[in-house]
Amino acid sequence: CRMDPRRSCIRVSRCQWETIHRAMLAVLNKAIQMEGSTLSDGSYRNALNQPGEYQNHHRVYDRAGETCLRCGNTSIRRIVQAQRSTYYCPRCQR
Repeated sequence: CRMDPRRSCIRVSRCQWETIHRAMLAVLNKAIQMEGSTLSDGSYRNALNQPGEYQNHHRVYDRAGETCLRCGNTSIRRIVQAQRSTYYCPRCQR
């Protein structure tokens, strides 16, 4: 959605929430089609005990220090919010 992940929810406009909602649905639908994401810990498996495939389509997750796939100019950054890692491109997500 090209938004800074540190932005306070109260500062997100209705239009921006609608953009987030559309993007969220698109990502979730694609992830479901690809049977989820099996991360490096290998803990997620589908009903046939196979790994998911969506992790191969992550654009920023676990890519800290790598070049952004969208802009091709900036390194992905990792920050911690509420004890969870958040990955983002500081150029694309201002």
